[in-house]
This record gives sequence, structure tokens and C-alpha cells, in this order.
Amino acid sequence: MIPQNAMAVMRKDLAEFRRQKLVIGSIIAMPLLLGILIPISLFAPIAMEAPDGPTWDVENLFSTGALDPSWTMPETSSVLEGIETADVALSNTRVDNATIERAVLTGCIVHDTELRNATLDSCALDNVDLYNCIVTNSKGTALDGNAIMSIDSELTFERTRESDLEQLLPTFLNMTLILFIILPVTLPTIIASYSIVGEKNNKSLEPILASPTTDGELLLGKVLSAFVPSIASTLGAVVVGGALVNVFLAQLGEPLLPNLTWILGILVLAPLACIMSILACVIVSSRVTDVRAAQQVGGFIVMPVIVLMFGVLAGVILLTPLAMLAICAAFAAANGGLYYFAKAIFNREDILIRWA
Repeated sequence: MIPQNAMAVMRKDLAEFRRQKLVIGSIIAMPLLLGILIPISLFAPIAMEAPDGPTWDVENLFSTGALDPSWTMPETSSVLEGIETADVALSNTRVDNATIERAVLTGCIVHDTELRNATLDSCALDNVDLYNCIVTNSKGTALDGNAIMSIDSELTFERTRESDLEQLLPTFLNMTLILFIILPVTLPTIIASYSIVGEKNNKSLEPILASPTTDGELLLGKVLSAFVPSIASTLGAVVVGGALVNVFLAQLGEPLLPNLTWILGILVLAPLACIMSILACVIVSSRVTDVRAAQQVGGFIVMPVIVLMFGVLAGVILLTPLAMLAICAAFAAANGGLYYFAKAIFNREDILIRWA
């Protein structure tokens, strides 16, 4: 095989594609839609609606207002320690290691205590369990409990949980990665469909088939002529779309892209998926006599990636680096089989006779 012959076929095809409005339009429009507009529509609502602070894992927590910056620690004049009591009103008291029910506490400092059905105002709390309590104008750390109403207070709880939007973030990132992989699979269904059928319609196929290039060189040139613009368009969309996604991730305080999964997806899986699509499209294009038929049949080539996308959305497939390596291995094996099949059926004499 002479590489220069394959490169010559590629350059001729690229020159031909530049005159095809559908091909040029697809190379511009599809990356704009799949790689930029859809990721923006996914991540913009997350960035705008994400909570400003942690989401506490406390049932029935209602919070309103903000603690006054001039708030100071209460001054206590008495101490209660190691007691269990109920139906009390405490003021300016330091409470340690106690269990108190149905109480009103005003200006108290409370440590290591459990409070039930209590109202607290202007208190300082540390390591306190609150159950069915109302807390106003107070400050607390290392708290726990449930059914808490916080008004004009600054309370920090022990357990935090992801917000609903933060739980959606990994799914949205995986979905965006799949969109970037769909892109180099979809573009060749348009570009590669012209590789043979389009040339036949333009009366430029016969001179190429009659040239001294071998079948392998001709096939390689056809593959490269679809691979180069598809991958170039995809990488352009990844750079722009990934930068926009990073803007949203920065607002959420999340790690920026790319991570290892994205690196494997963009630099390994996307090219493998692109080659698979091109080989299948060239096979189809060499067997049919109409560009539209080639494109319609070639549209089925995206099905493996569509199945992958639905698997990700359904939570059946988790895109981890290990899973990505396994998917890449499967696509590489499929490419090997498609290449040998394409090489076996790609015969210039058959094509010339069939279209004579």
C-alpha cells in the first residue's frame, strides 16, 4: 500500500465535499447543536438554581432569614449540667450534657444536649440534637435532629446531602459526553455516503476506479476523507462546549473537565466510533446506487451509541474509566471486523459492472 495514493484520494474527496452544501452545513450545524446548544440547555438551569450553601440531611428543616452580623455570644449567669428535665424556661444559662423537653431557652449557651419540643431565642448551640424545635436569632454548629424551624439564625448540621440538582450533575455530564461521541458517529453518515454513490452521480467515480490505486489504498482514502472533517468538527465542539460546561461547573464549585473518563471518551472512544461509522457507511455506499438510500441505511450505524446513551440515562451503564476502557475495546474489535469485511467486498470491478 502506498500512503501517497490514499492521501491523494482523501484530498480529492475533501475538495469534492467543499462543493456539497449539505456536507458543509452538517459539519457546522451538528456540532453547534449537539456540542454547544444542548449542553448549555442542560447546565444553565443547574447553575442558576443551585443552592448557595450545603443542603442539610435533616428532615422537615425550614429556614428563613439570616443571622444579624452584630450577633454576640450570650452572657450566662447560671449553669445546668447532666440533668433531665421538662416544662422549664431557662434564661442566660449554660447547659451541658442535658436532656430537656418542652422548654423555652433565651440567651443560653447549650453543649452536648438533646432538646425536644423547645423554643430557643438568642442562643449559642454546639453538638445539640433538636427535635421539633423553633430556633430564632441563634447560632449553632454540629447540630442534628428533625422538624426544625430556623428563623434569622445560622445553623450548621453534621450531615449534608447532595441537592437534587447536584444529583443530576453526573448524569448530565455523562449525557454531554455521549453527545460528543454521537457527533463523530453521525457526521460520517452524511459525509461517507457521498464517498462512492455521490461520486457516481457526479461522474467522477470511474476515473478513480480506473486509476492505479489498489482497493486498499482507495478504501483508506475514503475512510480518511470522512474521518478528518468529522473528528476536526467534533474536537472544535468539545473545546467550545467543554469550556462553557466548565463555566457552569465553576459556579457550582465542582471539579472542572476533562477528567479521565472524558479523556478516554473524546480521545479514544470518539475516534473508534467514528471509524466504525465510516466503515459501515462505505460498505453501504458501495452496495447501493442512491445517496439518500445510503444515508437512510447509514443512519442505523448510530444505534450502538444511542443504546449506550439510553443505558447511561437509565443508570444501567456508569461511565467510569474502567467502563470506558471496556467500551473502547468492544468498539475496537467491531472496527477490526468491519474493516476486513469492507476490504473483502470493496471491489472496483464489481462496482464498475453494477453501475455500468
